[in-house]
Amino acid sequence: MKNEPTAPDGPGFGWRDLGSALLVFLLGGVAVMISARLATRALGQMSGVGLLSPVAYVAGVGLYLALLLGIYLFGVRRAGWAALGMRGTSWVNFALVPLIFIVGVSAVASVNMLVMKAVGSFENPQVDAISGGKPMSLGGLGAGLLLIAVLVPFVEELFFRGMLYPLLRRRAPAAVAVVANAAIFAMVHMIPVLIPGLFVVGLCLAFLRERSGSIWPGVIYHAMQNGLAMLAIYVALNMGAVR
Repeated sequence: MKNEPTAPDGPGFGWRDLGSALLVFLLGGVAVMISARLATRALGQMSGVGLLSPVAYVAGVGLYLALLLGIYLFGVRRAGWAALGMRGTSWVNFALVPLIFIVGVSAVASVNMLVMKAVGSFENPQVDAISGGKPMSLGGLGAGLLLIAVLVPFVEELFFRGMLYPLLRRRAPAAVAVVANAAIFAMVHMIPVLIPGLFVVGLCLAFLRERSGSIWPGVIYHAMQNGLAMLAIYVALNMGAVR
């Protein structure tokens, strides 16, 4: 792996800054949830079910903006955007993304099959969480892609590979930092059946960060991963509706 993302004296921010960014996220999350509940009561009930309902969608956007604010206040203002990996990189690193994506998707599919054999079934709870299990309109698909395949990848890469990875890398060899970062990324999602697959995705994303010294290849990979999942959910739900 290419050893360039972290300076010997560290990225310019520390674990306390990471914790402060998370605190801003948690406080912002509480404010967003309270506002969402008040809005729900004012409207009588949500106009839909799942993340794509208006109130839940705005709340989801608010949560990620709260995390972005924390990253800006305690990461960007401390060390600058480049320290978080918002820098250019060789075209080779971008060219590698589709190849690594194919390998990663194949590995995730294999891991999910093993999980299914181990537990007897495999149901992705994100399907109901996003759409309530109901068919999606094209407008709903577009809104979902904007949130899940644009905003989410950017903010999560800034946090996990922009802030967290350099701190892990400062004290650990590349391989250890990549594995630790992937494990934390998977566990934080708190969806047990998806943890093995998310760990594989996290390995790919952390590898891209280590190799390129930039978060942009990872943002592209993450966007492709989430976009593919969103499209798969759309097709599965709408094909079921046609039947």
